[in-house]
Amino acid sequence: MVTSIHYTIVDAFTSSPFSGNPAAVVVLSKDHGLPDSTLQNIAAEFNLSETAFVVPRPGTAGEGIKEFGLRWFTPMAEVPLCGHATLASARVLFASPSFVSPDTSAIHFHTLSGVLEAHRLAEGGKIELQFPEGPLKQVDVTTKNQVIEKVGRAFGEPVDVVDVQVGDATGYFDFMLIQISNNFDLEGSSVDCDVFRTISSHTGFIVTSSRPSVHTPNSTFISRVFVPALGVPEDPVTGSAHCILAPYWKNALNLGVRSVMIGRQVGRRGGEMELVWDESTKKVHLRGDTVVVARGEMYL
Repeated sequence: MVTSIHYTIVDAFTSSPFSGNPAAVVVLSKDHGLPDSTLQNIAAEFNLSETAFVVPRPGTAGEGIKEFGLRWFTPMAEVPLCGHATLASARVLFASPSFVSPDTSAIHFHTLSGVLEAHRLAEGGKIELQFPEGPLKQVDVTTKNQVIEKVGRAFGEPVDVVDVQVGDATGYFDFMLIQISNNFDLEGSSVDCDVFRTISSHTGFIVTSSRPSVHTPNSTFISRVFVPALGVPEDPVTGSAHCILAPYWKNALNLGVRSVMIGRQVGRRGGEMELVWDESTKKVHLRGDTVVVARGEMYL
């Protein structure tokens, strides 16, 4: 019977501690026997946007590749896809020779959204994730008008909403993308996150524009992500949202094939990633930095 767990807290999509998006990573044995209710209680105790539970899997997908099971929990619920906690999990495993040997170049995570790849890059310690793209579909006029009213309430002033679309694939169905005018200062504005809870059709709201970030002047686009219904009023940096944003902005800005984009999430903590959308494989490549900020033991 498991009576304690070891954990690592990693700030993802940043090279500086106390920024980016923190995730707790717990590596369990394959026969740990913990029920889902305990996993949920652990996530609630950490009270971070995501806690990742990693379990080794037998076998290998090929030379230089290790396989693990991976699940993600917010303080309130399990979710089907999470980018920053996947990046954090890869960082913990790549830095632990007892789990992943130094000559291992890739990890395959088996998740509710299929097999996700993490690759160790030679340059600067970055890790590259390969996630499925997040396709979108338009909403009707009535929904768009409702969203325009809610966004104005959330930011406390009228906001010029350019486009509203919703996710249209596993892992992305709960997302709504809201493009706003570059004239609005998304980065510097305060927001009442709970207003987004009143849009009952979805749980994750991506507000975005192509206005350059104050902190990253070369950013291709900026965004903020709100998930109050799942206990995450504003998510600091959301990898899965960028799998929607990368194809969206690549098309909107008419960028070249395999262009490298810089996505900056501009909430209070802030963070960024390099993005490449591979249309042929329908995958988004997310490259980011990580910082380990804590390690410890939790007693169950």
